[in-house]
Formats: sequence, C-alpha cells, structure tokens
Amino acid sequence: MHYYIRDFSLTSVSLNGQYERRGDAAVVQEGNGSKNFSFQATSFLKLTDRDRVFGEVSYTNGRQENVVWNENTDFELLYPYVTGDSIGGFMKGEEYKFLGGYAHSVGVWTIGAQLSYRASINYRDQDPRPRNVVSDLEASLGVARELNQYYTLGVSLTGRKYNQRSDIKFLAEKGATSVYQMLGFGIDYVRFAGTQLSSNYTGGGVGASIDLLPRRGYGLSASVGFDYFHFTKELTSINYAPLTEIANKEFKVEIAWTSAKAGTWEYGAKLNSEIALREGTENIFGDPTGNVYPILTSVNQYKNTTTQVRLTGIVGQPNLRWGWTLLPTVGYSQIKPEYKGASRLMEISAINAGLKLQSTRRVNKLLLTAGAEGGYTSNLKSEYSLPGLDRTKSVGQAVMSNIEYLSDDHASVGLSLRGDYTLSPKYALFASGRWLHQAYKTCGATNFGEVSLGFVF
Repeated sequence: MHYYIRDFSLTSVSLNGQYERRGDAAVVQEGNGSKNFSFQATSFLKLTDRDRVFGEVSYTNGRQENVVWNENTDFELLYPYVTGDSIGGFMKGEEYKFLGGYAHSVGVWTIGAQLSYRASINYRDQDPRPRNVVSDLEASLGVARELNQYYTLGVSLTGRKYNQRSDIKFLAEKGATSVYQMLGFGIDYVRFAGTQLSSNYTGGGVGASIDLLPRRGYGLSASVGFDYFHFTKELTSINYAPLTEIANKEFKVEIAWTSAKAGTWEYGAKLNSEIALREGTENIFGDPTGNVYPILTSVNQYKNTTTQVRLTGIVGQPNLRWGWTLLPTVGYSQIKPEYKGASRLMEISAINAGLKLQSTRRVNKLLLTAGAEGGYTSNLKSEYSLPGLDRTKSVGQAVMSNIEYLSDDHASVGLSLRGDYTLSPKYALFASGRWLHQAYKTCGATNFGEVSLGFVF
C-alpha cells in the first residue's frame, strides 16, 4: 500500500539523539536507561503517474544501561529463552537498517514489492563480554485492486529470515562466572548451566494482511493481519544442539473511519486490537555420544498470551491559520505467561486513557507544530503464583522487580515542538524535540528525551 502514501515525491534526512532514564520502572533484561545517536534517510519518489519507488536507510549507535539476566540482543523477540547471568552491565551496540521497494499501477491493479534488512552488533568490553551479531531479512509482496470509485482492496504476503550468533568471553584473572540458559520465571536449564557460552538463534516467519483503503482519503478503512514467527536456540559448543524453540502467532485487526471535511472540521475514530500467543518448547537430551546429544523428547513448558485493545478518536481544525487537533485514547492490555512444569504463572491487566493536543502555526516561512499529551494507566488485576522461587537470590529479585513494574499504576505527561523552515519551494530545514515523563506509584519516575535536526526536499 506504499503506492497510496502520497501523490508527490518527498525525501527526508535527519540526525537524531535519544536519552532515557527509567530507574526501577523497567524490565531488568532490557536495562533501565539508554543513549542513542542515529542518522536516518527516507525517500518516496513518484517516477511517473504509474510508478513509485521508496526507501529508507538508518544507522544507530547506542548504549543500554544496567542490563541483567540477559546477554542477548532483541529480548522481546527471543524471550524467555535468553542466556543470562547475575552480573550483566551496560551493552553497547550499532545497528544498520536498509529498506527499498517499488510499486506500479496497471489499470485498476497495483503491484508492489519491498525488501528490508537489519544488521546489528552488540557487545560489552568488560566481563562478562557478550558479542551478539544479528541479521534480519524481510521481503514483502503486495497487490491491490480498485473496487470502485470509493475503495481499494489490497493483499500482502511477507517472509522473514532471522539469525543471531552470541558468544560470551571472560578475560579477567578471576575467571568465568556461571551463565544460565533461561526458560522463564527465573527457571534455567540446569543440565547446561555454567559454561555454555556460545549460542545461535535461527528462525523465520511468514505473514499476511488484507487491507481496505478509501480512495478519497476519508471514509472507512480496515486491516486484518496475521504473523507467525518461529526460532530455535542452539548451543554451538555441543554440536549445535537445539535446546529450545519458540512459536509466536499474532493476530491484528484495525478499523478506522474519518469524515469528509465539514467546513474546517475533521473528525474520526480508530479501533486497534492485537492478540499474540507465544509457546515455548524444551528438548530433553539423552547421554551424548561423542559431542552429539540425542533428543529423547520435547516438552511444551512456556506459554504467554498478550491482548491489547485501543480506541483512538480525532477531532480538530488542522487547516486553520492556527490549526489544532485533539486525540483522545482509551485502551486495555493483558499479559498471561505461565511455566507449566513449575506451576508458575502470572496475570496482569490494565486500562489506560490519554489525551493529546497538537497545534500548528505558520509565521512567514516558519511552520511551528507543538504538542502536549497526558495519560494514566491503572492496574485492574495483578495475580501470580511462584512456588519454589527464592526471592533472596538475584534471579528471584529480577522476577519480582518485573512483576512490580508491569503492574504499577502510572501517569504520563509529554511535550513536543517542531519547526519547519522553508528555504525554497523545494527545500526545507526542520528541528524537533520531544520530552516524556512518567510517574509510577511504586517504581519511581522515568524521563525520555529526543531531538532531531533534518533536511526535507
């Protein structure tokens, strides 16, 4: 559906900086702070009335702070099957992203293809010293047909290939400390605890979506999507033994409606819903022959179901000399992970509501866009059963810290400002800044800041 983004060419190049401090309000495996610098360029070119090309390239250099019980990259993709230890520390990283695509219209039909690639390296230059190399390739193919003068229907298919190689080293004279193959809820694969320092994650996925778009820019739109991703964690030092596997299924639905312009007024609403089912399998091995570990059986132990629903409204007069737009939101979220073998489980649900105001003002060659937002998240349910968990140990404290954070009520407030200065009819400069503050009832406060400087043509 990139073909329908806009009817003119536009390219943007920017330098960006981000800073975040979260204190205790964080998932411990992801760290509680970060600093990132990035370069990003995006382009959409209208070659002819029927041909479009688009692309994106970015480079990010950053650092995460206080990461524990996770020595891998892409925690949200791999959890709970990461390699962890109680020491952890900062994590430095570099990431490269490339995306390119082409779309062509023939009569009432439009076809397009897109290819994206992400490569990253993350490491720490003090013990323990992980080195994670990630490659993530994704390809998409889509076709759309104009149903009538009002709507276009599109279908897309996506394929994905993922790999992460992880190696941990210890260079200090005191030697290596124990690392663990984590299974969820503070449980680890006891047989391979200690000195298994190298692992490989290999996986892939497929996805599909059906989209309905209004051709006139207003009216009803809808999207239904499904994504499946599977990976295997292998221990490379024992002949790439397949230790664990994850199968993740996601279902997404979006329905939106925007009004035709009624004078200077615009209004609409959007409903998003997403359900994800994540299932983990552990392989049980027999006695090795040489360095080959035969698989005796496989056991489904880990399961996590997440649900998110969000309703967003929009009302405003954005095209006035002093334009404004108001976006109220209300949402519901739930997570239900469990580890069957140890009878450990958790259920956390919450509702949230927020309001965002955006205003625009043109002063000669300068277009100013200011925003203010606020919201509150209230816990509805926080129940857990953790038999056998030793809460005095580091791993037990990590589990309890995550539960406390995920179930904590919090308020948020944010401000943003962007200025676009027109140099000529084809060129403009922009600068922007954003700040977000969250105040948690128990876990304390967080602060996030972002600044950008760019060029548009």
